[in-house]
Amino acid sequence: MELEGVKVHSTIGIDPHTHHMTGVIDQQALIEDRQEITTHDANGKDEPILLETRHEKWIRGDRRARTWLPETVRPIFIHDRGADDFSLYAEIIEEMDSAGFVVRAQYNRRIRTPTGEDTKLFDWSSDLPEEGRTTLDIHQAGGRKARTAELSIATGTCELLPTNRAPDGADPIQVNVVQVDEIGKSEDPIQWVLLTTESVNGLDAALTVIEYYGLRWRIEEWHKALKTGCKIEQRQLQTWGRMDVLLGVYSVIAWQVLELRDLARGNSSADPEVLLSDAERAVLEAKFPELRGESGKAYAVHVAKLGGYLDRNSDPPPGWQAMWKGLQKLRMWAEGYELGAE
Repeated sequence: MELEGVKVHSTIGIDPHTHHMTGVIDQQALIEDRQEITTHDANGKDEPILLETRHEKWIRGDRRARTWLPETVRPIFIHDRGADDFSLYAEIIEEMDSAGFVVRAQYNRRIRTPTGEDTKLFDWSSDLPEEGRTTLDIHQAGGRKARTAELSIATGTCELLPTNRAPDGADPIQVNVVQVDEIGKSEDPIQWVLLTTESVNGLDAALTVIEYYGLRWRIEEWHKALKTGCKIEQRQLQTWGRMDVLLGVYSVIAWQVLELRDLARGNSSADPEVLLSDAERAVLEAKFPELRGESGKAYAVHVAKLGGYLDRNSDPPPGWQAMWKGLQKLRMWAEGYELGAE
């Protein structure tokens, strides 16, 4: 995400069972020095640190997440094509106990097949036998329209051969592969080659890997909450230090707005206690007495009503702006409620 000339690289947590966003685990503010044509990490506080490669932000976020998470939690790092880097795979496999990854391949890199043949990844994966088929709901984004895609799935295992930038003596890395091809769409079809540490033994296992990769869209929705709901890109602060603080605050609020929006749409079963404080619920119940004992969805809808959502039978579910405005008003009232209680 670009913000006031700064690119923000965030790492968020997703519960694979509920698909809820559990929080912002890491956030890197990357400032590009156009004269030196290098990228630096400012992070709002310290002196710039040179990034040796454009992939370094990905592994650094994963490294920080592994350090922050409890040892009992096994993280699976989900990345798009920008993270396709031999050194990232090597570090996760060799240095992060029990961690895994699902990464969409960007490069037709050199591999070794189970039969010992050296070839190219995309050439080999495109000839894998079909394991089965499934459908996937594709979210609307940019110029892409929402649709339901029919997918052909193939799986295999290979070794990634060390790249020229790999340390001398680096060993090949064994990965599992899920090849995903959309059927019957001639213009801009889905064509994914997913590299993973997770099992691909059978169709169900491959579908789990695809489901994990699909969770990556959650960060796009969270970015949209930051931009469209919180309007973080429109904040005119004079120093990056202040913007860094505001970004930290709004990142948490964007998570709350995203979860409340999903709750109002019926896509979540979270209890209101998870997303709203005691004071916020008390204020809502005082404003709308009929809320007491109702579901989390009802509480979320009434937050949006504070922001102007009319909640008529013909109305679509509340959007970002109504939820953001309603949450702002609710927080202000809850603060007054707490001051009065003191």
